[in-house]
Amino acid sequence: MEADNAFSRRAASKLAYRLAIPFGVLSLYAIMAGLWLSGAHSLYFGALRVLGIEPFSFPFLDTHAVLAAAECGRQGIEVYLSNPCDVLGRPHVYSPLWLGIVPGALGTGATGWVGAGLGLLFLLSLTVVLRPRTAGELFILGAAAVSPMTVYAVERANNDLAVFLLVICGAIVFTAPWPFRLFSYGLFVAAGLLKYYPLVLLIFVARERRRDALVTAAAAGFALILFGVAFYPELKTALTGIPAASSYFTDAFSAWNLPFGFAEALAGGAWRVLIAGSLVAALSGVAVARTLRTVRLLGREQLDWAAGETKFLVIGGLLIAACFLAGQNIAYRGILLLPVLSGLVCLHRSVKDREIRRFCGQMIAAVLFVMWGECFRHALHAQISPVPGQGLSSRVEVFFWLGRELVWWWLVVGLAALVMSYLRQSPLAEIFGRAAAGPAASPA
Repeated sequence: MEADNAFSRRAASKLAYRLAIPFGVLSLYAIMAGLWLSGAHSLYFGALRVLGIEPFSFPFLDTHAVLAAAECGRQGIEVYLSNPCDVLGRPHVYSPLWLGIVPGALGTGATGWVGAGLGLLFLLSLTVVLRPRTAGELFILGAAAVSPMTVYAVERANNDLAVFLLVICGAIVFTAPWPFRLFSYGLFVAAGLLKYYPLVLLIFVARERRRDALVTAAAAGFALILFGVAFYPELKTALTGIPAASSYFTDAFSAWNLPFGFAEALAGGAWRVLIAGSLVAALSGVAVARTLRTVRLLGREQLDWAAGETKFLVIGGLLIAACFLAGQNIAYRGILLLPVLSGLVCLHRSVKDREIRRFCGQMIAAVLFVMWGECFRHALHAQISPVPGQGLSSRVEVFFWLGRELVWWWLVVGLAALVMSYLRQSPLAEIFGRAAAGPAASPA
């Protein structure tokens, strides 16, 4: 009887921890919605600015962009070149598939409830993604759930929220046994057709048996070819219309921020290119060396890659690393760090090796730092330079920017090592390993 009571208490405690974050963020969401709907817009804007977020004049601006493109597209306007239905006149730079999946009855007038519904679905998904078991884990994961990156994504209702939901659904299916696991690649492809970068997740096909990998890769390739043929003119225009980075010193994260921002601060013309190229080469060399060293460290213990949280870790880690290396990403894409953090917390809880635990703890600290980086940056700027503006206006801000970019590099290298450690167990890696080792020696 006493054992049953103890089990019931543990189950109740586990459920309370599990529901605390969704309940908390939904409560905050309701408060912010109440402020907006009641007309207390100054309080609404003020709360966001405290977090380092500069809001637009109304919520869900990025949902508005997609609905505006669909509305103008139905009127025969070439929205890849101009979009008069959008409040900022932004041309449609996303996948043409968005224009096809938006129902004909939806236009800019539906921005409020569509954006709110997308935000609610995202917040509810945190019940699956964030699974604290102790008060310490609750604090860590809760801090990420209310970070500026997360709040910014919800306030803009960017379509990265929809991509996030598809990726998480795919990650859940990815934890299922064969053959159901193979359906996860369909969800990854669907997410990739909407915003391209999730297509990198197809690398996990290498984890499947040879026949399954070939069939899955062929199906994904056929879908991509069909998509490219069907939408080739739209894709060509949309991809060339993606806006270039305006600054290396704002909230965007990228591998190019540090070398090109540093070069921009030091020189111009050909010298800037030379300095940036030299820094890229140096950073890349150090990153490769540290990645390999970290992979060796992680190989000292058999990590639990079967857990749902660790699957979230490798999926989110691969996406963050790919986005970081590919180009500049606006801060709201950092919501992909939520499944990463969940997996890191799980690893930190389960591993026995002291050095690996320390590595996981450092990675957790790095994730929280970059997720809260905009709040720190705006607070520092307000103290040093009360006049609003972009860029670096003091030596202290220069050091903060430099530290933030180094933390990003350190974090992404660690994520790359974790993904490589996971992929090392794939059948394809084993085949290459046996081939590299050569034929086995004959017994004497």
